[in-house]
Amino acid sequence: MFVRRITRAAAPVLGLAAVLVLGACGSDGGTEDTGSSGDSGSSGAATAETLRIGIMSEEGNLTPHTYATGFPGLNLTMLSYDSLMQIDENGEPQPWLAETVEGSADGLTYTLGLADGVTWHDGEPLTAEDVTFSVDYYKAGPPGRFATAMGNVSQAVAQDESTVVLTLATPDPSFQIRVLADVPILPQHIWSGIADPDLAPFDETTNVGSGPYRLVESDPGVSYSFEAYPEYFRGEPKVDELVVVQFADEAGATAALRSGEIDTMMRSISPEQIDVLRGTGTLDVIEAPEYTTTLLVFNTAVPPFDQAEFRQAVALAVDRQRLVDDVFLGAAVVGNAGWVHPDSPWYVDSVETVYDPEAAAELLDEIGLTDSDSDGVRELGGAPLSFELLVASNNALRMRLAELIGEQLAEVGIDVEVSSVEMQTLDDAVWPGYDVNLGRNYDMAMWGWSAPSQADIGQMASLVASDPAIGNLNVTGYSDPETDALAVQLDTELDPAARQQVANQLQQRIAEEVPFVSLLHPNGAYGYNPDVFGDWVSITGTGPMTKLSFIPDDGQP
Repeated sequence: MFVRRITRAAAPVLGLAAVLVLGACGSDGGTEDTGSSGDSGSSGAATAETLRIGIMSEEGNLTPHTYATGFPGLNLTMLSYDSLMQIDENGEPQPWLAETVEGSADGLTYTLGLADGVTWHDGEPLTAEDVTFSVDYYKAGPPGRFATAMGNVSQAVAQDESTVVLTLATPDPSFQIRVLADVPILPQHIWSGIADPDLAPFDETTNVGSGPYRLVESDPGVSYSFEAYPEYFRGEPKVDELVVVQFADEAGATAALRSGEIDTMMRSISPEQIDVLRGTGTLDVIEAPEYTTTLLVFNTAVPPFDQAEFRQAVALAVDRQRLVDDVFLGAAVVGNAGWVHPDSPWYVDSVETVYDPEAAAELLDEIGLTDSDSDGVRELGGAPLSFELLVASNNALRMRLAELIGEQLAEVGIDVEVSSVEMQTLDDAVWPGYDVNLGRNYDMAMWGWSAPSQADIGQMASLVASDPAIGNLNVTGYSDPETDALAVQLDTELDPAARQQVANQLQQRIAEEVPFVSLLHPNGAYGYNPDVFGDWVSITGTGPMTKLSFIPDDGQP
């Protein structure tokens, strides 16, 4: 059954930048302990007839135009579709549909040689015309993640059936990771007949990709079923059928895992469940640090969040280590004031992350936010300094974080009312329509970006630039000329050493200006039944829930 649902593609899932990849290259296919990916410890059956997977959110109809969220929606969609490059285990983009990728010295031209023998699920060959069609179709289509990604491609030309030349309007040092390794290629013979992708009929005739799996049943809000595509150009998938079942929350999904109703979950389990699941004797857990970020975001367009000193005071009052210890039981990395994950090659250790509630109180005094009536709450314009903190009701860990942050801010005289809301309500307040041009309607919120957003350093610019063309993830509305100048440099600098210097400066600026507070990075922990399937491939900073886990070893990038 195919159920049509109109849902725009949303949240970002991007990867780790490499400035140029010339020619075909790859890894040895083994899982590497790099220090940031950790030892996944996965083991168990290498193949399976059916793998049942639990999710906790509705993901719409899984096409590149209608999946609902970056994770797991895009990950599920990319089981059926492929991009020109693919992120490998180490988080680096490697040739995929494009067997060779050659970039010009000025960063404005990419010549792509497509792999031989790639076919769509209906048996039609994938050609250069499909690639050029995809570029033009996304550019002409409704606003969304892939339309934005393709916005810098000024021309796409098929030189022959297997060669494509892409011309960029401006140099983009993140082009390989942000576009080539992210944007799914569409079959021209299917989508050329669909004028409005948001109104496309979702059935067996239109649901055609080139990926290792074809979506054969779709009932958004209930379940999805995928069948392996045996002619996949990277080899026949290791699992014949994937059945994805939606649960209301983690508790329901975890109970289903323990009872054997499902075999794994796409979302990381709560820290307290790790030993519980391992103690069953039948289940195991893949553990690896991830780049997922948990943030406290502000609406910087409204007082007093429009003052850097106030935002600094909030950051000083939040004990990140306590959040990690009390809520995540140590299974997380303390957030860096400069945004970048401490395990990232872009991290600069000169940026300090400080907890000092006394200094926070002094800052609040200095900017005139005092407690004149000694009731424990400071005043702003004669009214109590009180704010609403929005948090998604389906995320128990973030609920606990919000409550603890409220307690910590109360200690310095800031009153916080934690409001538990539906995820869509939170999205509508913080990122309406997934478009920063539409503004925002909140004081503070618990927010986060999916794991791979950390891996592309260019995404740091998108978080803080006031120009929506660059700052398409600037949900705080933050605006600062010095930050904007650094964001533009980070977005365009091709020289790796020079780009590192700009990244260092921008991290320092974020730490000083505090457009948001980076709270922590939860470690990934995925429960699974090794007797059903356990041959997981974990990507550095991202985890194991991608197509790489289902592709044969000799087909890995």
